Amino acid sequence: MMFRTFHSVARPGARLLVALLAITPGCSENESPVAVIDYGAITTIVYSRHVQPILTGNCATAGCHSAADRAAGLSLASWTGMIAGSDHGEVLVSRRARNSLLTLLFDGTPLRKSHPPTATTPTAAEVNFLKRWIDEGAVNDAGSAPYAGTAKRVYVPNQGEDNVSIIDAGHLLVTRIIDVGSTQIVEGPHFVTANDDYWYVSLINAGEVWKFDARTDTLVGKASIPGAPALLALTPDGSKLYVSQFTTAFTNKLSVVNTATMALVGEITLWSMPHGLRMNHAGTTVYAANMMSDNVSVIDVAGDTVVATIPLAWDVNPTGTPRYLPMELAVSPDDSVLAVACSETREVRMISTASMTVVDSFAVGDQPWHLQFTPDNTLCYVTNRRDHTVSAISIPLRRVAKVYESPAEPRVFNYPHGCDITPDGRYTFVSNENSGHSFVPRYNINFVGNVVVIDNLLAGIVRVLEVGKMPTGLSVSP
Repeated sequence: MMFRTFHSVARPGARLLVALLAITPGCSENESPVAVIDYGAITTIVYSRHVQPILTGNCATAGCHSAADRAAGLSLASWTGMIAGSDHGEVLVSRRARNSLLTLLFDGTPLRKSHPPTATTPTAAEVNFLKRWIDEGAVNDAGSAPYAGTAKRVYVPNQGEDNVSIIDAGHLLVTRIIDVGSTQIVEGPHFVTANDDYWYVSLINAGEVWKFDARTDTLVGKASIPGAPALLALTPDGSKLYVSQFTTAFTNKLSVVNTATMALVGEITLWSMPHGLRMNHAGTTVYAANMMSDNVSVIDVAGDTVVATIPLAWDVNPTGTPRYLPMELAVSPDDSVLAVACSETREVRMISTASMTVVDSFAVGDQPWHLQFTPDNTLCYVTNRRDHTVSAISIPLRRVAKVYESPAEPRVFNYPHGCDITPDGRYTFVSNENSGHSFVPRYNINFVGNVVVIDNLLAGIVRVLEVGKMPTGLSVSP
């Protein structure tokens, strides 16, 4: 279960008058009785008539979440103000009342901290009605759901609890949570890749890849993959999906899926334990990092054949004890350079795709994991999983330009895993597993993970969004 973070710093004020069964004693004969509001009798919810009055009477008051005061940056005086969230993130997730702090603060759910004392709080009937409204889409009077038409999204697979959080990349809020998996056993959504039409998620414990419609977030297909499907690479036209199989040191296959039918149409033999996987921007080549063989396989997309193998060093023995453990890959915007995260030697090695040789190396933090180039090819970000940091490598200066560390409080980086960047280069998104529980969620009693948002123009952290348990290989839509 996930909760969003907003913080009220002042009492909300007097409650809006609600149901009275009769005229109260002391009223003059000219006064009219207040109409009873039967929340259970409302068939069609109209936001302005049914939802806003609850917020106006309990929260959107002077000194609290009014439009003028905006405690913690949150205004509950309008639908627009509410869906904009607080300084800490969203307060509701459309169709997920069970993950919406707007109601969780008042429904008796155990939380790490409670709402500050107030003169009045929503009644049980009001809270249940708000939950119903959220589960029906949290729509406004025009029937629009929050951020339903968003163009740029960040897909965050929560491997520890079988769902995918979807972040609006423009507003920096979690706007959807989509369940995956078919059983009570955690099936482990591990990595997501997407285009404008569909998004795909690997279920590492179930041996499946699921396909979703990107407009409706509904499941439209599944593919069965031998072993444990890990990373994904999609051709630019969306017709083929490559899936790495991350099982044991003896695994050496790359699966090929026809996305129209979601049928497994081929397997490509590589070296030991292929994990990292990346398509070049031209859509002609797939690169696979073979962890236990210390090399990179180069696959021709047209023929689905291995055309070259690139060792990470001159002394690599692909059948011996690995020394570098290449975890992940990234391809430069012009397809000329391949960056490889060597998790054992704490470095990122740069490979020329023309000469297929290592041309540079950068020392980073302990256990570099996922990495990505900025669209202008000035920086390459890499998550340092055991170091709990993120390194930004300057490509023109050929050195690490900045290391992002957690502030004293909160400790936002804890086992950083996934990394991706918006197409305009503005934001870098980093998922943090929080396996060591150094990041303490604001309200959630579970030690969920988070996504740290780095503003690349300001070179600083601008938002920390709580998501689910163990977020891993996130992906930004193109």
